[in-house]
Parts: sequence; C-alpha cells; structure tokens
Amino acid sequence: MTEIERLKHFTHNLLYDKYRFSILIISIVFSLLFTIYSFLQFNLMDMSAWDMGVYTQALYSGIHGHLFYTALLPGSYLSEHFSPILFLLVIFYYIYPHTYTLLIIQGFAIGLSAYVLYMLSLEILNKLRDNKISDHRNSRVISFIIALAFLLSPLTESPVFFDFHLMVFLPLFFFLALYFFVKKNMILNIIFIGLIVSLHSAFVFIAIMLVIFELFISGTLSLNINRRKMQSVAYLALSILVLGAYFVLAGIIKTHIAGVSVAAPTIHVSGSAGPVSLLIDMFSRPLYVGDLLVANYYLKLVILFFGFGGSAFLFLRYPKSIFLFIPYLLYAMFSVYQPYYTIGYQYTMMFIPMIAVSIIMGIYVMMRNSDTHPSYRKQINIALVVILIVAVTGFSFATPLVSGDPCSPSLYEMTATLDNKTYMHRVDFEHEIARSINKNAKIVTENQLFPLFGNDPNATAFPYTYDIHVNGSYYEYLVNQPSSQWAFDTANIGSFQISLNQLQTNYMNSGNYGIYAEGYGIIVLEKGYTGKPLFTEPDQ
Repeated sequence: MTEIERLKHFTHNLLYDKYRFSILIISIVFSLLFTIYSFLQFNLMDMSAWDMGVYTQALYSGIHGHLFYTALLPGSYLSEHFSPILFLLVIFYYIYPHTYTLLIIQGFAIGLSAYVLYMLSLEILNKLRDNKISDHRNSRVISFIIALAFLLSPLTESPVFFDFHLMVFLPLFFFLALYFFVKKNMILNIIFIGLIVSLHSAFVFIAIMLVIFELFISGTLSLNINRRKMQSVAYLALSILVLGAYFVLAGIIKTHIAGVSVAAPTIHVSGSAGPVSLLIDMFSRPLYVGDLLVANYYLKLVILFFGFGGSAFLFLRYPKSIFLFIPYLLYAMFSVYQPYYTIGYQYTMMFIPMIAVSIIMGIYVMMRNSDTHPSYRKQINIALVVILIVAVTGFSFATPLVSGDPCSPSLYEMTATLDNKTYMHRVDFEHEIARSINKNAKIVTENQLFPLFGNDPNATAFPYTYDIHVNGSYYEYLVNQPSSQWAFDTANIGSFQISLNQLQTNYMNSGNYGIYAEGYGIIVLEKGYTGKPLFTEPDQ
C-alpha cells in the first residue's frame, strides 16, 4: 500500500467512524485550550524557574553546542534527570527557540493522547469474536466515552497548570506502545517503550510493568496463540535485562556528567532510598512506613478517588492491571512530598494512563462474558455513567480550565486578568525589561521572573540554583520583585544563607550598581550604571 493509499484509507475510516472523527476534533480543541492556557500563564508571569525555566535554558544551551546546561542544576540537566528525549526536543526548539514551542508540544501531546486511547480501546474491544452488545453499547461508543472521560479528568489536565514537563509525553507513548503491541507491530512497540524510558531513567520500572502487562493481555486477547510459555518467559527476562542495564548505564552517565564518583543507582521513595529500601523498612520500621503512608492522607484519597473511583473500579474485573499501578503507588503513596499526589502537578501522568487501560480491559472481560453473565451488560452501562460523572465533576471543580483549583487560576480568571490595567502594565513592564537586556548577560533574578530569561545561558534564579555568587559584584543585572515571596527565600550557598532582597541591598550599598529600571514593584540593578532609570512607571 502506497502512502497515498494509506492516506485515503485513513481518511475513509475517519469519516466513516463518526466517534473517531468526533474524538479527534475534541482532542484538537482541548489541545488548543491547553496551549492557550499555557500561553497566558507564561505571558502573565505565572510560571517558574522550576520547571519552565530549567527546560528553556537547557534546550537553548543544547542548540548552542552545550550538553543541556542550566545554572539551576549542577551543570547539565542530564546530571539530575537522565532524559535522552531532550535530544529530540532540541530539534523543535532549534526551529523556534521560544517557550511557546514547548507549550504547543505539551498541549498537543496531552490532548491527542485521547485520540490514541480511542484507537487503542477500539482495537482491543474489537478483538471480541462474538460481539452481541447492542448498538448503544458497541465498541465505538464505549471507546469514545473512555477517551472523553480521560480528556476531561483533572488527572489528565493536571500538568498543564504547572509549567512544562517531560512527563506529559508518558500517556501518549504508553498508549502508542500498547496500541502497536495489540496490532502485533513489535518494532514500533519497542520504539515507544524506548521513548518511555527516554523521559526519565526511573521510568524503566514503568516499562517493565508494561511488558509484564503486555504478556498478560497477549493471552487474554489471544494475540500470540502459538507462543510457548517459555518464549514468553524468555522475552520478559530479556526485557528486564535490557531495561535494567539501561537504568544502571543511565546512573553511570549521570554521575559522569555531574563529575562525581559513580554511586549505586536508586529510585527515591520519600524516606527510603528506593523500592528495595522501602520493602526493608516495611519489616524493620513498620511504624515509620505507616507514617509515610498516612501523611497528607486527604490529598492521597482525593487523587485515588479520581483514579480508581473514576474508573468505576473496573480494574477489579481484570486484576492483572494492578501491575501497572505499582510504580506510581510506591513512588507517591509512601511520600510526604505533596506534589506527588496533588492535582495541579505533572506526577498524575504516572497514574492516569494506567487507569484508562485498566478500564478498557475491565470492560473487555465483561463484554466477553456478558452472555453467561447477563448482568454484566447493565454493569457496563452503570460503569460508563459513573466514569463520565466523575470526569465531568472533576472537570468542573478541580480543573482550572473551568473553575480553578488551589494551585492555579481558571482560564476564565486568567482572561479576566487582561482587563486589569494595573496588573497588565506591570506584566508589560517586565517583558519590556527582559527584551532590553542582552541575551548573554549575567543575570540573577527570582523564581517567577526567571522564565523571561530562560534563553540566557548566564541567568540564574533564587532560591533554586547551584551557582549563585554572593560575594563581590559578579552579576551584570539583578532583576527583583522585592514583595515576592521568592525574594525573601534564602539560598544556601556554602556557609552563607542569603535572599535576593539581601543581595539587592548589598549591591546597592556597594556603589557599583545603579537602578536600570524601577516601577510596578519591579527593580532592576545594572553594574556600572549611572543616571536616571531607563524604564519607570509613566507617572514617575
């Protein structure tokens, strides 16, 4: 089949399947909404050095021949998180080196993953050899509801509301890996598993659980009827060996880039050094592990409600899907670090795609057995209604696109801000200052102002940095918003603890700096500058 024939075949199927066409359109609309929301966040100065700033600085240095250097980490980004996918992203950033590039990619990666989920669900449900489910419960309708609920879930939309993260690609790669496995295209399956581990070396454990799950569904869906049990065991052993070797190699490369001695690779799980340490703690310090588990229990219960409650507990119909949840549950539930299990951060990406797949498999089992268990047909309907209700409920009150949450304003609130003249004058002032400063200048600034200088390889930020010079007059510019909480937070530099406000005072008292710009609560010092500020409020 030629490429033109494939395109015609795709177009025909797309137009023939109204549910497929609808979910594609809805996915594109949500991708645009996610992108618009992120654009507003950036332009209204609602992003941070972590995580937006670190990626822009790392990628900008990448296109200029450096190994993803960032001043916010000890050298290269790869020394903190081994994420080879940056080598792919840097191509897009080279074409247009701007924050917008990353935000567009992020918005569409999340939005279009719903379309891939629809295709995956349809492929699995169509494996039923004798589908006697009536039209209103056929595989297309069910797949559409699953994909729509996934898109509406606050767990899916969560990372959009907090900067940019590599983790947003996990659902897309996860669904594509499974889709091609079900289609028996092992080459593309392996490629997307490789892309999963390229996001973070710790995702090796997600990939291993995915391979185990694939072996389970292979038998359930009769994908490899002739494969012997020993062949499956050999495939699993080889996968674990390759992925394990990758994990060890990633740890060695990270430490080499960081310039430190090679240490044993670990996965951080709160108070324990890793899964093995956590297992040991369960026997040696059970009360300690219990304290970790109940820490911030209300937040953990909320995210579990939207996950397991939002799946109508269909994973219980296919218990083998529990393997998919193990990496996230170990990583998050035994943690005292709230972002791991708080809506509004990227970590929900380690949970929501697995929930979606468990829904598909649970419904598959019920549809397959509906002839011998007629009550399953009614249960499927009830489950789909519950899934939609939970998704819509979460969308309405836990999603900033609609109503806002404790961490982020809603899309409506952000657009309303555009009519706030005082606020917008300050924002315009900040952007104007950023445009006026040389892109290679040595700049020190605060957390939320840093994304404006992400393409400056010599910029750094309080309090997230490993390279702040506190003595002497090192920086050419100090850009500060003295009333910001970040301006009061101190950075631990050797034996010093100093805030950006204190550094500003030191610089002004030294006589080596003049006020380059001042207004709207923003002050900019320039080394060696004399005379009146170049940028001020109009009435000054």
